Formats: sequence, structure tokens, C-alpha cells
Amino acid sequence: MDAFAATRLAAGTAFLVVAAASDLRTRRVRDPLWIGLGTLGLVVLAVKFVVESAPWSAWTFAGSAALLFYAVFFGRPLTEEDGFHARSVRIAVFSVAGVMWIAPFAFRGAVPATGSTAELASTPVIIVAYQGLYRLRILHGGADAKGLMAITLLVPTYPNALPFPLLMPDPRVDAALRIVFPFSLVVWVDAAIVSLAIPIGLFLFNVLRGDVAIPQAFLGYRARLDPFPAHAWLMEKITSRGEHVLVLFPKRGENPADDIARLRATGVDRAWVTPKTPFMLPLLVGFLLAFLAGNLVLAVFGLGH
Repeated sequence: MDAFAATRLAAGTAFLVVAAASDLRTRRVRDPLWIGLGTLGLVVLAVKFVVESAPWSAWTFAGSAALLFYAVFFGRPLTEEDGFHARSVRIAVFSVAGVMWIAPFAFRGAVPATGSTAELASTPVIIVAYQGLYRLRILHGGADAKGLMAITLLVPTYPNALPFPLLMPDPRVDAALRIVFPFSLVVWVDAAIVSLAIPIGLFLFNVLRGDVAIPQAFLGYRARLDPFPAHAWLMEKITSRGEHVLVLFPKRGENPADDIARLRATGVDRAWVTPKTPFMLPLLVGFLLAFLAGNLVLAVFGLGH
């Protein structure tokens, strides 16, 4: 494992331990943590560029990713609840980031088909993709998306961590995977696989309590409405027509007070809730797995060895 990989592994682990502790305690992770991790990643990347005399195209790809990353934390968004707002400074920042990403492709030989520069070309794209996944609610928490963006800047290319990872891609697909499947995406996929243990754990917990109802037993647990659990979403409601319904995937951010009052008025004192699962702990495990074990999807599809 070279010095850059070791630095990234140590820094990522330290920051994610802090994030996991905060997530477990409050279900929140403050933005300065991700800004710090992303900035540290850019500093390490800049040092690596200087040491290795990286081409100008690598610098522009990194600059584009940096602009997109910081835009998440600073300034007001273009779209809000009341519609689109043409904020000139923000549009200018996005335009510069776009030009910095596109420019190297206009020069022959500036972006080789393989290698670290080709991997860096995907960095701005994946940062935009994480923002899109958050808006589509595939990434459920803002901290999840921001954490993955910060990890993208910390480890923008696959690290030289030999003898790790233990699971190496098939040489026939390795070069392509490094571009279309960036390292931070490996972290997310590994974390998602780890997260599969949560519904299994919930089901076993419900079996021991005698609350075996499918499918809600995999998604939550029955809890008293008074007091209502601090870190949970309500899965049961009384509709305006008086129907008692089960909501498997309740809308995030809703105040359950009115629904709780309606349920209690009908004599319900215990209801199904789904926990606000802290994703930072699986993300920490996924980060370590990505470094040390590799892409777990490769094992599933037999593309690793």
C-alpha cells in the first residue's frame, strides 16, 4: 500500500467514525465534517499531482469536481419549493465546472482511454449523479449523498493498496470498471450490501416479540405511541375517510403528531414504525470493505478473482 492510499484509508476511516457516531446519536451529520473530508481529499490529490507531474487535464477534471462539490454546501440552489431561480453566480459556477470537464476532450491525447486521468474524468459526473440520486430519493439522506461526494474527492481513483483488495476484477473488465464504476460507487454498493442485514435483523427481532406480519416485520417494529420513538417514522395512519392503512415507506420529514392523535382516538396505542436507520455505520464498513475486500458485486457475478 503506497503512502497516498494509506493516507486516504486512515483519513476516510477517521472521518467516517466521527460521522457514524454522530449519526447514531442524533441521526444528523454536520456539513463541516464533509467539507473537511472533501478538502483534505483535494489536498492529497494536489500533492499526488505534483509528485507524479500529472497532465493539465487531470487538474481540470479535479477542479470541475471541486466546484460541483463546494456548490452543494455554499450558496442557494437553483430550484426550491417555489420553483426555479436563475441565480447568476451559481449558473456561472456550474458553467465553469462544465467547461473544465469538457475542455480536455477537445484535445487529442489529453484524455487517454485508460489510467488515472481517465478515471478522474468520471469524478465530476459521479458527484452530479449523487445529487440526482438524492433528489430521486434513492439516497434517502442528505448526509448520505454529501458523504459519498466527499469520499469521491478523497479517493477519486482506485488506490494502490496492494496486497489489497483481496477481490480483484477480471483483467478483461478491470480498465472499464475503473471508469464506469468509480471507487466511491464501490463504497456505496458495499455499504448497501451490508445494510441488507438490517431488515433481517428487524425480522428476527419481531419474531422474538411475536410480531410476525409480512412485509412490515422486515421494515420496522411495533412501538407505543406514547411516548413516540425519537428516531422513527410512523407506518400506520387513519385516512380522511376513516380507513386504517399501513404505509410501508412513509414520507420523510413529516410531523406524525396528527396521525398519532387520530390513531389514539380509535383506540390504537401501539403501531408499526420504521426506524430512521443510520447509514453512516454501513458507509464506514463499506469504505473499509472497498479498500480491503474490493467490489462485492464482482463476487456475485463472478467477475473477480
